[in-house]
Amino acid sequence: MRILIVTPLLPPEPGGPSYYAVHLKDELLVQGHKVETVAFREVRKYPSGIRHLLLFFKILRRTWGTDGMIVLDTVSVALPAVFAGCILRKKIILRVGGDFVWERYIERTGESVLLSEFYKKKIQLTKKEKFLIYLQKNIIFPLATKIVFNTDWQRHVWYMPYGIDVSKSTVIANAFQRKDGKHAGDKCTFLFCGRDIILKNKRGLSSAFKIVQKNYSQTNLEVLENVPQEVFFEKIKKVHALVVPSVSEVNPNIVFEALSMGLPVLLTKDCGAKDILGDSVTWIDPLDPEDIAQKMQELMNEENYKKAKEKAQTFSYTHSYIDIAEEFVSLLK
Repeated sequence: MRILIVTPLLPPEPGGPSYYAVHLKDELLVQGHKVETVAFREVRKYPSGIRHLLLFFKILRRTWGTDGMIVLDTVSVALPAVFAGCILRKKIILRVGGDFVWERYIERTGESVLLSEFYKKKIQLTKKEKFLIYLQKNIIFPLATKIVFNTDWQRHVWYMPYGIDVSKSTVIANAFQRKDGKHAGDKCTFLFCGRDIILKNKRGLSSAFKIVQKNYSQTNLEVLENVPQEVFFEKIKKVHALVVPSVSEVNPNIVFEALSMGLPVLLTKDCGAKDILGDSVTWIDPLDPEDIAQKMQELMNEENYKKAKEKAQTFSYTHSYIDIAEEFVSLLK
């Protein structure tokens, strides 16, 4: 098959869609398909509106002669992609990665609202946020051939507010395979990895860490922001545990990467991967610094830590990019 991948990001740009696009393309090529990519960065330097129009023509040209496209975003590249696909009558597989409106609301207001509760609350959205919901609900999603979520949890969160057609939606889980490498560990160091934005809850973690240091003054909190994957992989071999205190996480790749090295993880309880992760991680309340601190302190106990590490090391879930590529091809067929 001839396939076009439309993505908001490509390496060296960090971010989930960036690595996802590369790994998916590589595996599709291995399976004998012809694959091209088009990324938002090709037009990012132009003013808003103009860049979307330019992207539309780029997608239109590269979609010609393909069997269909895989779109790794529902906002920045989705509108020009679905228009181009519909004009050329191509199949459009639209992958939902995160929730742009929810993320934008949190960063704008500073209010930590769980994603699982966001669309149930009566909140004051801006005209732009309302327009983005309208655009996805009434234009982008109806024009897509299939809508792919990476967790069933988010699919259910979106059903009502976005009017998702059940028959058009499916789930393709993120990739996970155990990696070669062992976790040596540093009993004093906890690791936080993520952008310094409100939804990642670095502020809540900092408050929790101050509580921890009152009882364990030797502990350290190491922060990584916008680092290449290989830097993160090396770092998780050397720390005591990974802490992911985000307000919510749909399907956090870094958690799976940490578990692949046998590293204990503390993770926000508002998470779409709960059914997969089970008790392999320690669940924390992201809105309660005292709960985060308590769970961190529990991992300072040798017996508790040994149990947490055993659970991480025996995490057996597997889903490869071979599986993901085959699932996307099945949808395109």
